[in-house]
Amino acid sequence: MVKFLKRKRRSSSSKKGDATGRGGGDSAKGKDTARDGNSNEAAASTKSTHRPAKTHIPLTRYIGPLVSVAGLLFVLGMVVTGRVDLSAIHIGSGATAAASVASAIQPVSMPAATGKPSETMSLATFSIQGFDSAKAQDAGILSVLASVISRVDIVAIQGVSKDAGGIAMLMEKLDASGGQFGSQVSPPVGRGDDMQCFAFIWDQSRIQLAADSAFVVQDPTDRMHFEPMVASFETRFGTVGGRSPFRFTLINAHANPSHVSDASATNEMNVLDDVFQSVRQYGYQKNGEEDCILLGNLGVNTQGLDELGKIPNVVSLGGDCLTDTLQTRTFDHILIDQTTTREYTGRFGLVDLQREFGITQEQALMVSDHLMLWAEFSVYEVPAHNGVASGVRTRGRY
Repeated sequence: MVKFLKRKRRSSSSKKGDATGRGGGDSAKGKDTARDGNSNEAAASTKSTHRPAKTHIPLTRYIGPLVSVAGLLFVLGMVVTGRVDLSAIHIGSGATAAASVASAIQPVSMPAATGKPSETMSLATFSIQGFDSAKAQDAGILSVLASVISRVDIVAIQGVSKDAGGIAMLMEKLDASGGQFGSQVSPPVGRGDDMQCFAFIWDQSRIQLAADSAFVVQDPTDRMHFEPMVASFETRFGTVGGRSPFRFTLINAHANPSHVSDASATNEMNVLDDVFQSVRQYGYQKNGEEDCILLGNLGVNTQGLDELGKIPNVVSLGGDCLTDTLQTRTFDHILIDQTTTREYTGRFGLVDLQREFGITQEQALMVSDHLMLWAEFSVYEVPAHNGVASGVRTRGRY
C-alpha cells in the first residue's frame, strides 16, 4: 500500500557506486597534477640557473604598471560618477554568466480567463528546466510560462528547484491575470546535491484537489532517483443528468536519464510500473477510484517504456511525438489504462513555444528544453459502454 511520506534524508554513503568511481578518478587526477607540478618546478629551476643576470633595468619595464594604474583610476572614476553599473557585470564561470543572461523575450498577454469548454478539460505535463527564482525573475520567461499553463486545466510540473521560489512567483503572475489557480508542491526529492521538487498547478474554477490526497511515494530501497508525487483531483461541474464529476489520480514522475536504458539493472521504467499499479490499487481500496494517470518526463520513447509500457491496456496518449524543444526526441508521456480511464476524448497536442509566441529557438530553450504535452478528457465520468479512450487519436492545438 502506498503511504504518506515526509522526505527522507539520505547520507552521501547512500549514493550508488558511481560516486565512489568518480572519487577514485579525481584522486588519480590529483596525483597526475602533482607530478606535472613537480616537473614544471624543476624546469623553472633549470631555466633560472641559466638566465643571465641583467646589468640594468630598462625604463620600458615601468610602462606596463603605470598604464595599469591609470586604467584602474579611470574605471574608479567612472564608477564614482555613476557612469558604470557594477551590478551589471557578471563575474564567474561561463555557465553561471550564461544562466543570468536576459532572455529578451517580450512579455506576452494571458489568454482570456473564460472560454474553456464546458464538456471537456485538459491536463498536461511540463518539464521546466531548472525552474528557480532567478529564472522566474525574467519577465519574458515568466509571462510565457504563465500563458502556457493558464491554457490547460491542470498541469504536472517537473524540474522545480528545491526552494520552489519559481512556483511562488509563477502563482503571483497567474493570480495577477485575474484567474483562480491553486498549486501543490512536493518536498525536495533526489540524492545528494541533485534535488528537485514536483508541482501541480490547476484552474480552481474548474478543478479541485481532493483533501489530504497529495503525497510522495515511499522508496525505502532507493530504486528511484526522484520519488514521484501523487495527488487526486475532481472536476467542479457537479452531477448533471446522472453524470458524476470526473475524479482521477495523477502520478507526477521524472526518471533519471542515466537509469532508463534496457541494459541498466536499475531501469526506472521497471520501477514505475510497480508505482502505477500500487497507487491505483491504493486509490481503489481507499475510495473506489480507478482512474490513475502517470505523466511526466520519462526520458524514453514508447519502446523504452519497458515494463511500464507492458501493463495490460496502458497506453501513452502522445505516443512517440517529439516532445523536446529541438523536436528531435520523445521524452514526455501521459499514460492511462484505456479500459478504465474512458474519459479521454482522443485529443492530445504539444505547445510549440517558438510558433505560439514568435520567439527564437534559443529563447525557447531558455524557457525550457521540453514542450508542454497535453491531453483532453471529459469533465464527467464516462460509463463503460460509452468510452472513447480506445478510439482514434487526434492531435490538436492549444
